[in-house]
Amino acid sequence: MSKRPLDETLSRGGSPPPEHINHSTPNGLLPIHDLLSPTPDHQQSFSSSKKARNFIATVACETCRLKKTRCDESRPRCGLCKSLGLECIYNERKTSKRDHSLSLIMSTLHRLETKLENVPASVRDEIQSLQAHLPRAPDVPVEMNSPRAATQAISKHVFLGTPQTLTPSGDPEVFEFDERPNAVNDKGLVSISFSQHGVVLWPGAREILPPRLLEAHEELGKNYVIDAEMHRPPLPMFIYPFPPQVGDVWLETLPLSMIKGLSTAFFATFNPFTPIMDKTFFFAFTLGAAIENGFGYTMESCLVLNIMALGCLAVHAHNEGDYPLPGTRGSHFEPPEWMGVVQEDPPGLRFFNEARRRVGFLMCDNDIQSCQFYLLSSVYYSQILRPMDSWAMIHRAATGCLSILTNHDVNFDEWEGDMKSRVYWNCLMNETILVQELHLPPSGLSRFEEVVPIPKFIGFETLGFIPTRFSSSEDIDDSFFQYHFLAQVAHRIILTRIRHSLYFHSDSGTFPHPAVNVELHHQLGQWRLNLPPGLQFSEPTTTSPATTTTSPQSYPMSPRPISATNRPISPAVAVSEAMLRGRYMIAKFHISRPYLYKALRIPSTLSEDDFEQIRSGLQNAMDWPIILGIFRDMKSCIPIKFAFCSQFFGQILLFYCIAQSPDSRVRSTLPAGWERWNQEMLRFLEDCAGYSPAVAKDLELLQLLL
Repeated sequence: MSKRPLDETLSRGGSPPPEHINHSTPNGLLPIHDLLSPTPDHQQSFSSSKKARNFIATVACETCRLKKTRCDESRPRCGLCKSLGLECIYNERKTSKRDHSLSLIMSTLHRLETKLENVPASVRDEIQSLQAHLPRAPDVPVEMNSPRAATQAISKHVFLGTPQTLTPSGDPEVFEFDERPNAVNDKGLVSISFSQHGVVLWPGAREILPPRLLEAHEELGKNYVIDAEMHRPPLPMFIYPFPPQVGDVWLETLPLSMIKGLSTAFFATFNPFTPIMDKTFFFAFTLGAAIENGFGYTMESCLVLNIMALGCLAVHAHNEGDYPLPGTRGSHFEPPEWMGVVQEDPPGLRFFNEARRRVGFLMCDNDIQSCQFYLLSSVYYSQILRPMDSWAMIHRAATGCLSILTNHDVNFDEWEGDMKSRVYWNCLMNETILVQELHLPPSGLSRFEEVVPIPKFIGFETLGFIPTRFSSSEDIDDSFFQYHFLAQVAHRIILTRIRHSLYFHSDSGTFPHPAVNVELHHQLGQWRLNLPPGLQFSEPTTTSPATTTTSPQSYPMSPRPISATNRPISPAVAVSEAMLRGRYMIAKFHISRPYLYKALRIPSTLSEDDFEQIRSGLQNAMDWPIILGIFRDMKSCIPIKFAFCSQFFGQILLFYCIAQSPDSRVRSTLPAGWERWNQEMLRFLEDCAGYSPAVAKDLELLQLLL
């Protein structure tokens, strides 16, 4: 493989000791920390450089435009016009496509809040009468008639415009290390585990499950999933240089086409639905800083190496799905000349290990870049099915989030504050999944859920002197993915309300109460109906076996870009569409799980409404689009794989128990095609078992059902 030309090959070695660091980088740019929060000295040196222009004014006055000088945008007269005694005239800035998109996001979310808050008075009155019986969750109040409805945390703080020091608004999260399954509280209600691994402990399920499975489960121990993952061999620490003959200096000889190709693949695949990084800032500053430093021991180097590691997985996903790589022509995957660098098990390990080696000297950093690094590490661990490693990285990122949000004033109307909001919500949503499934201690991030606004995706304004070789040539409209991320935030809040409102059982058969169930279904329905037009999808049909299919296209979507083969135009679009429909079905399923618990424990108390809930839950537990269709081949791109494995473990147990129920009415609720879906879930678990000892043990237990 050819090396970069001499003028593009950078000096070797790591970062110099701190006492020798020059605060201006070789390319004339300030270090990242000075760009984000420059000191007065740096501001002076920055403004004195010919290259280091200040940010371009958003709306310059006519005098400054004619004189081609920087306008300070003071109103009613700017500084230049005031000093010259001239009339200062501002022309209204034309609304850009991006402005329109963000305006649509905010108006849609405001409409969503309004819809969800309009609870029918009759339901509200009935719920109020239940307040004495509903248990209060430690972190989210169960006040169905409260102004804090499902999406208030989203739009409540959208218009914060001044810097502020945040203080937590929620109660501390309670975590008990010795939690007893099926414990009864002081109101006589049994707590139902939200984890799918808790299904095997349900009393009604244990009466039906085969004794050999229960005995095997007892031998494994109640925390076997965590134990299996914590005692697995660590990720290999060796590094294979590429190409091998280059040796230890291999990173400095990588061609720019490879570095940019892997980075672009990451931003076209993983970052759209997990928007941790700002693409413009990365290509403008982060990438250049890492290369100019010879991939030294800096956080910029660690970020770039993690992105290249995930870029290797992204290239694999494009290859599996036969998608052309971004920036290439044609309609099929064409391997780049550097394809050999991604041929590793797991893909990207050489880059990830280089990042791990460097971050050891930076482990105490708690700035936004440090949070981004740990979140990217979590995504990589998640993709290669190492859930405990992923959780450790999320927890470390959460520590950084708490530090940057509580120790300094934050202005969420500026780019830096908006990036902190993006990091916060990515961290919180990914942490919630693992904490709820594995009963791990929470970080405390959820206490800030109502005071940290959702991100507005404020664009970073690049400076005019950015070298073109470090910039991205891709011009992709990201509004679709921004809508998708905001919809995820809204969905997560609704799912939390489901957990804290329904997951209790009464042997008298009076709980869950229908009014609470109706309201949660209403909120979820409003979430779906009020999505932006580009994300709209139809209610999955559940009335006829003929409507069930293994294709993600079984749920019609509103018009959006599709290829000639009637499939999503990229892996990122495929994931976003499938996850959105999947999240809706997951929420419907979780609303109905307490009724499945009731059906297995005291079937004699089931009403017709209860049976309808059971049918709905079982139907919505089928044909999740994230593992069907194109995802049968494109496995490198499936997000949160371990969470899906856990869901399928519990669902297979539930289908078995319902099918073996002694009550014929309960057995009749099974949807058509459930045996086929069982095979789909087992196939997915078999594919993942080779990469996770916990999934392998789950599969061993499920095989005892046969």
